[in-house]
Amino acid sequence: MALNSVFIGLVSHSKSSFAQNRGPSGLSAKLAQGFGALGVSCQIQVNTANLFDENEFALTAAMARASVREEIRLESAWFQFLERQDRVGQGVRVVGRWIHFALKWRLNSQTKELRRLLNIEYSHVDLYRQGVESGCDLVILLEDDAFAEDPESLAGNLVGLLDFPDVPKMINLSTSFSLSEIGIEHLLTQVPSVAWSGSSVRAVLSSSRPATNTVCAIAFRADFLRDVVADFDSQPLKPVVPIDWKLNASLMRLWASGSIGARECWFIEPGPVLQLSMRRDSVDK
Repeated sequence: MALNSVFIGLVSHSKSSFAQNRGPSGLSAKLAQGFGALGVSCQIQVNTANLFDENEFALTAAMARASVREEIRLESAWFQFLERQDRVGQGVRVVGRWIHFALKWRLNSQTKELRRLLNIEYSHVDLYRQGVESGCDLVILLEDDAFAEDPESLAGNLVGLLDFPDVPKMINLSTSFSLSEIGIEHLLTQVPSVAWSGSSVRAVLSSSRPATNTVCAIAFRADFLRDVVADFDSQPLKPVVPIDWKLNASLMRLWASGSIGARECWFIEPGPVLQLSMRRDSVDK
């Protein structure tokens, strides 16, 4: 698959502490320059509006509690889907979350957090739709705290990865959590005859099951992202869950339907994109 066009969607908001990354020094602009230098056309769309607030509906304490319960349920289902090995540790974590939910029910009843989750979700999903409708081959979704030391190398390597016969449907680019923290090391295998070029040594790994390392930086093949959007549309909006969990839930359903199979989800390790909000030194960037 020759890469001819890329859509880059950037999720931000008006009060973001990483607002500077929406400009010419940000990752999205630098990536576009890198793709352009390689003859790949690029579109950039930046979302800063609170889209749920523009089309809001009534939020209730019961909805907020249902949101927390669903997230805990999804975490347990995701653990089983990934066939993680640390069953005791995960079981303790889930039980701990249920206990915390029961003891902190007033905190879990606040609609402010629900509104924040919906604004984030609406922004991501809007960019998913725009990416699919753009007609581009590849859709890269970034959050505004995404940072790469060498965007030009990142662009060049993505072009190279999509030139192989077995083109992945999604590529995780973020190093938000370690592979051991995500619990997927047992699913990963080095992709044969594929290397990441540049000054930093990185491995290109395929996963026997689709997985994510947060939604900070993911590259989707556009035809697969169309399946993701269709799956989102087939599901009820409530209960509301963080967009990371919403995507994980979608991947489990798309796996069950055969829309994504083994070794069609890749990870770059270590990820070339840092999630600055999760790093202690992010304030210095």
